[in-house]
Amino acid sequence: MKKVLLAVSILLSLLLVACDSSSSATVDIENINLTSNILEADLKIKVEYQTSEELMELVKSAVNLTYAHYKEDFGTKVYTLYFTVYAKDASEALGIITYKVNDSKINPGLTYIGDNLN
Repeated sequence: MKKVLLAVSILLSLLLVACDSSSSATVDIENINLTSNILEADLKIKVEYQTSEELMELVKSAVNLTYAHYKEDFGTKVYTLYFTVYAKDASEALGIITYKVNDSKINPGLTYIGDNLN
């Protein structure tokens, strides 16, 4: 668990170093709904991206920030996280990306389940 947290911290640090300090957040996390063992939220991308890899990097950063924010609420319970992803200025979703929290007792934390992003 410590290695995962260290890796996430390093990745977020690198992301913050790479960002232009004059710009605001690159993804808005909105409409968060935490009920029972499910978290649902909208991720609204605020920047243009060129490749699907860039999109996934933006999404993963927002997911990791959300996880870090709600980590104490999750505790050791299993949660399913559903994020609906929207491109810049789009009203129609690109798709949904799904994660599990604490799905494995051996490797607790975030686990990618799948997505249907276009």
